[in-house]
Amino acid sequence: MIAQSLRFPAPDRSRRPRADDLVAVLSCTVALGLAACGGGGGAVTADRIIRNGQIVTVDEDFRIAEALAYRFTPAGSEILAVGSDADVMAFQGPETEVTDLEGRVVIPGLVDSHLHFSLLGIEAEFEADLRRAMSVFDVVQGVAGLLEKRTPTAGSWLVGRGWDEYKYERPFTRWDLDAVTPDNPVQLNRVYRGLAVNTAVFELMGIRDNDPSTWPAWWLEDPEGFTLDDKIFREKRTITVNGRPREVEIPTGMFLGNAVRMVTVRPPAPAFEDQVQAVRYGTEEMTRLGVTGIVDPSGGGGVMRAYQEAYRRGWLKARMLQVFEGMWNTQTPTQIAAHFDAIPFNDLGDRWLRWRGTKWQIDGGAGTRSSWVTEPFLDWEKIEGQPNYGYHWAENDFRLAQLRQVVDRGWDVHIHSTGDLGMKQTVDLYAILMDSIKAVNPNANLRWSVIHAYLPMEPETNMLAKMAEYGIIAAVNPSFIWHQGRSFSQNLGAERMARLQPFRSYLRAGVKMAVGSDYGTSPYSPWIGLYAMLTRKDLWGTVHNAEETIGIEDALRAMTINNAYYTHAEEWNGSLEPGKVADMVVLDLQDIYELERDPERIWEVENTILLTLVDGRPSYQREGFRF
Repeated sequence: MIAQSLRFPAPDRSRRPRADDLVAVLSCTVALGLAACGGGGGAVTADRIIRNGQIVTVDEDFRIAEALAYRFTPAGSEILAVGSDADVMAFQGPETEVTDLEGRVVIPGLVDSHLHFSLLGIEAEFEADLRRAMSVFDVVQGVAGLLEKRTPTAGSWLVGRGWDEYKYERPFTRWDLDAVTPDNPVQLNRVYRGLAVNTAVFELMGIRDNDPSTWPAWWLEDPEGFTLDDKIFREKRTITVNGRPREVEIPTGMFLGNAVRMVTVRPPAPAFEDQVQAVRYGTEEMTRLGVTGIVDPSGGGGVMRAYQEAYRRGWLKARMLQVFEGMWNTQTPTQIAAHFDAIPFNDLGDRWLRWRGTKWQIDGGAGTRSSWVTEPFLDWEKIEGQPNYGYHWAENDFRLAQLRQVVDRGWDVHIHSTGDLGMKQTVDLYAILMDSIKAVNPNANLRWSVIHAYLPMEPETNMLAKMAEYGIIAAVNPSFIWHQGRSFSQNLGAERMARLQPFRSYLRAGVKMAVGSDYGTSPYSPWIGLYAMLTRKDLWGTVHNAEETIGIEDALRAMTINNAYYTHAEEWNGSLEPGKVADMVVLDLQDIYELERDPERIWEVENTILLTLVDGRPSYQREGFRF
């Protein structure tokens, strides 16, 4: 059974709310300081009113209203009133446009707190999406489909993304790919820290299977310096050398971890114009799914030029609320200081495009057995031959010295930390830095996050209380449970998997959660994350600890107002309240609690999205829906 909201238990929502159930969110006369609310002379009137609906405000009390009015100002849209039809219609003027929602649901625009956005449009147009591939056949068909779509000339690259070897009956090989792409080099990127190539790529590197003189030193055995999460997949094959057959284990084309560095040729980078076009397509696609705001967690100056150009052309259909500068791992404090001294600004931009924050990395991930953990990964005896505790990039003193270079220059920090020891290092160092900052500036507005935040409550490293005490945000990616549940559980074991991303425990402890998809590791649809928060079910149907599910109210908060807080935008975004922008989504649902009563409906919810407004104007409108 799906857990109810922790703070606001849901009443019976089996019927549509009646008019007398609906409470006005704010009195226009008192809150807006207006002499009058109606259309009389000198009064403020709305440019647009939507009425006869279920306006899910996501305000402090999670109230549901009937109607909403907003206007346009030189600074953008502004919600004037939210309440009953009668109260809101008082804002109607002679030129106000009115839409009857006929009982439909309206929610605030969703915000994705972790989406590597620059990849999205490029992948959709030029690459194969392999995230839903569940067999070797599916992978090969995905590549074959891309070949048919792109019809490339011989020698042109084909690229795909999102494979996970744990999903297949066996890891696919370059020989599987060669069967459909003999004339084109292929690079397929794993969901995280891995890639696979076909034989044509090795040939571009000058390597020939039947010519041992071309084999690099790593061809038959791993080089020195490999860690436990670095792997070159090999398979015994019969090859012909000097006219004689020979059996030898040679690379299959699949590489994990730092082994990807063995592949020394790569596809060309997309042209600048393709990057700009990708921004246009990507924001159109996200608003189709109800997303009105995005955080790009590791874009920085490298992608800002394309974002700025798309913005200049009017192609930015969703808000880029934060673009982090990063990513930072092993650079010395001196190198980091020099980099940020060369950037003469911080927190640059407006409500549509803002460059703010820095991205760091502590450790790896559970799917690649590289999270920094207290207890070793499962089956290490068979897989690694020695206890595998993952890895970490830097010891405490060095990482602290690194971080001081950015926080002393006023930059926010957000650190990729998945294992419990990785999270502990991050939280402990945050506490040291926050204490030092607040000793000088008690009102410092520090909204730093632990990105991914898998294991905050392990027996020896529980840090829930400390995260709550310091206001450290858990920037979680619930879709990992659905998308990578099998690899995570096989590597961590059932007990740790039950504690992974503990949504309910985070909320009970008072830790604020910000929710993102982590595309391109996971699919970009925000609704997968909602499904995972309500069910904790993976795509094989296994539920990983139903006690850590949360209800629709808390889940929507984590996808809207919490993400607005994360991006320093909660004063003007994230909920449907007077004074905020008109970012919202119209859903053709019985009521919002329909998704909690039957979470399987979430898989159809994309088909219920009728309209997405960004700054009060349609960024997506379903054909046939009148607004």
